[in-house]
Amino acid sequence: MSAKPARTIVSLIMNVLIAIAIAITARIVVEFFGQLAAQDWAKTIIALTNPLVIPFGVDGIKTPYGGFLDVNAALTVVLVLGAEWALSGIRSRA
Repeated sequence: MSAKPARTIVSLIMNVLIAIAIAITARIVVEFFGQLAAQDWAKTIIALTNPLVIPFGVDGIKTPYGGFLDVNAALTVVLVLGAEWALSGIRSRA
């Protein structure tokens, strides 16, 4: 397999990882503010990102805004962005 298709495949995977990180970050913001989390559109965001969040078993941190900081979601974003960073190194060598 030549390097060009490999770069394309790795780039596609990287783009998917970035989209996942953005979606989970939106979830974190919605959950941080309790008023937002009560909205129908926010419930949709939370429901769509539920399967993407890795359950590390860490409890959320209550915020003064009526919501909570979803630590599991934040750790998932860190992990996803770390994987994307590692793939960027692989792509630069492909």
